[in-house]
Amino acid sequence: MNRWRIASIEVRLTVLLGLIALVVSTIAGCTLFWALKREVQSQEMTEVAGKLELIQHLASMHTEADLLHDDLIGKLNDILVGHENLKVWVLSEQGKSLYGGDTPRIVSRGSGTEIFLRTRDGVDMRGKQEPLQGVLSPRATLIVAADTRPSAQFLYQFVTILLFICVVWIGVTAALAAWAVRRSLAPLRRLSAQAAQVQPDNLAVRLPEVGIDRELKEFTRTFNSMLGRVQAAYQQMEGFNADVAHELRTPLATLISGTEIVLSSAHSMQELRDLLESNLEELDGLRTLINEMLFLARADGGELARDLQEVSVAQEIAKVHEFYEASLEEAGVLLRSNDDSRVAANPRLLRRAIANLISNAIKATPPGSVIEIACTEQLGETEIWVSNPGSGIAPEALPRIFDRFYRTDDARSGRAEGHGLGLAIVRAIARMHGGRAFASSNGQRTVVGFSVRRAR
Repeated sequence: MNRWRIASIEVRLTVLLGLIALVVSTIAGCTLFWALKREVQSQEMTEVAGKLELIQHLASMHTEADLLHDDLIGKLNDILVGHENLKVWVLSEQGKSLYGGDTPRIVSRGSGTEIFLRTRDGVDMRGKQEPLQGVLSPRATLIVAADTRPSAQFLYQFVTILLFICVVWIGVTAALAAWAVRRSLAPLRRLSAQAAQVQPDNLAVRLPEVGIDRELKEFTRTFNSMLGRVQAAYQQMEGFNADVAHELRTPLATLISGTEIVLSSAHSMQELRDLLESNLEELDGLRTLINEMLFLARADGGELARDLQEVSVAQEIAKVHEFYEASLEEAGVLLRSNDDSRVAANPRLLRRAIANLISNAIKATPPGSVIEIACTEQLGETEIWVSNPGSGIAPEALPRIFDRFYRTDDARSGRAEGHGLGLAIVRAIARMHGGRAFASSNGQRTVVGFSVRRAR
């Protein structure tokens, strides 16, 4: 887990919105500052260019080559009146200052005639440098520059105010975001309070799915669906516990009563032997019941079939048919199978599921009838099903015949080896192979089966 991750959704969203406000404010502020700085510098250079053009015009009006006349110097002084941030220098060919005072030092050059210079007293300026036009002071250089300190001071004040506004803006945005997030999460807190009412003795509670935010509807539907599954599992567990207690009570009572009778008086060795044989039969039934319950518990826990092999369904049916040949003959029914398919399955589990289906079909089939077992291919899986004639299964009982210990009124009760777990085991084996169990009945013929994946 990331140790820097904020555990609260409310705080995390507030911080995120605050960061968004910070980024947006920074981008907007930098863009505005850049645009203003560009405009200020553009105005400076426009003023410099205007004065330079005016001085060049005055210089071009003199037709005699000579040093600067007093009248021209006076005009230059007049041009600079009211423009304290501007400075003008006229330099001779040797770089000697003819006008403007001490010669400035050129720090760098920009595009075209633009230059950056620094005066003797350390003032940074920005201006233009061009050859002086006309015959006055031949090969002289004219420099017109503007002091950058006023614009820098103006931009500094602007940035200070802008930072203050951004700080206030981000603070207000974060406060409003915290209020908005808390208000938006209020329905989630209400749902949490309602979910807290769910108790083992009150599993019928459901979260409302109407009148809530669209983003929470999927959550409530999923949560309610989960509650439905939990309620069904809880009820099934309670029913299962009751059924187990009922199934165990009868053989235990038989064992206890038989033993008490023997202990109450003297009995011959043969009577004691008969009692032990009876007890052994009951104990063997209990062992079978416990093993089947453990098998179902592992299957319900998500255990998958192991040792999968490519097997022939017809060969496995033949083995089960041979095992039940005596039972079929005793019941007076026939088992017919002609289809075959190859599946990826655990052979032992596959035979067990087929045996449970055939055993139940024998009990539900009238004498003289034929039980059919077949397999069909369906979308990448093989369906193995047993069909037999008879009174059929009531429609309301069909969805429950695969439940543990569920018994219908007819002979097909899901009883395997004396317990009501046969068809529950069929469904578990199908689920362990990635398949499903199914059943149908039209009142005259009943079909019960399961599916497994086909071999590739």
